[in-house]
Amino acid sequence: MRVSRQLELLDRLVGADVNQPWNFAPASMRNPAAAYTDADRFARELKVLFRERPQFVGLTGECREPGAFIAQNLGGVPIAVVRQADGSLRAIVNACRHRGAALLEGNGKGGMRRIVCPYHGWTYETDGTLVNRPASAGGFDDLAATCDLHLHQRAVAEKYGMIFVHPTSNQSFDVDDILSGAEDELADYGLADYVQVETRVNTWKMNWKLFLDTFTESYHIRWLHKNSIAPYFLCDLIFDAFGPHPRTIGLRKDVVDQFKDKPREEWRLLPFSTTQYFLVPNGLLVYQLDHIEVWRVTPIDVGSCRVETSLFAPSPPTTDKARNYWKRNLDILLDVTGKEDFPLQERVQANLASGALPEVVYGRIEPALVHLHASINAAVDAPAGR
Repeated sequence: MRVSRQLELLDRLVGADVNQPWNFAPASMRNPAAAYTDADRFARELKVLFRERPQFVGLTGECREPGAFIAQNLGGVPIAVVRQADGSLRAIVNACRHRGAALLEGNGKGGMRRIVCPYHGWTYETDGTLVNRPASAGGFDDLAATCDLHLHQRAVAEKYGMIFVHPTSNQSFDVDDILSGAEDELADYGLADYVQVETRVNTWKMNWKLFLDTFTESYHIRWLHKNSIAPYFLCDLIFDAFGPHPRTIGLRKDVVDQFKDKPREEWRLLPFSTTQYFLVPNGLLVYQLDHIEVWRVTPIDVGSCRVETSLFAPSPPTTDKARNYWKRNLDILLDVTGKEDFPLQERVQANLASGALPEVVYGRIEPALVHLHASINAAVDAPAGR
């Protein structure tokens, strides 16, 4: 984030009582419990939010070299993004045209020359072109006159070091339109230069939105995290909205110390902050002092989801010391969320599913949470075709 933008954001803290919440939404919000528990509502979310619009897939550093790939489930659609020899990307439906077997799994770092189906050996170029049906003895030749059997293509775009795919369309799209203004900040981070260090995957018994809810407010920190991170952080966030996407900035308590003894031009935000960009519906990109975290959520059903957490470093770790340093960072992150945040959200899910609560309440003290759910509800409740 450029210095001028950091100063603009820090100006909001001048004169504020940083020991009390200062960043309020215009109004509180009541959201029906059914938003987290109703199967029909979940099906509508999957269609409108996850299948009918481009989705965040990952960072350039996950798919940098020719033959590298990222395999993801986007709204139930199996997608693989593959780096081509000319540096471009192709997004394919990750299912063999023969019998629908999955072709690729997880991430591949590069060097793949062709895609080979593990079921019957059908072989494709990395762009999805079918080149061989081994040992088929001409048994499929009669299909050539009526249909092609190349892998289905989907639209993919890469910009600012981020990769997006439309899971159900091959019509091109503009990343700037998706980011709705957040690109002005995201472009400053040089995301394309970051290197993937490690990814860990967990499954949680909670609605996919509860994953996002976890990160939208710091109101909970002084209670839920009182024995871990609470002593170091302020009780409020800096919040802005970019279309449906909140951006929140968590602040260390010592951020205000520089106001006392430094001129404004020497103030800095990033050394004292955790900056979170929500990429609604499925992504969260977090800038920390010396690394990037990427979270991706995949809905499984109305009451469960799959969460991937990846850590990216500014350069490849080449020593045991460096590798251990990044491992500890990821350990600490997942220790807090995995022992404090997400188990609590699983209990929230169970309580809502019991039918005992008709609604949940988001207060003015939680502006990013209000904005997130107002945006989701507006999209899901909009008439078809809008």
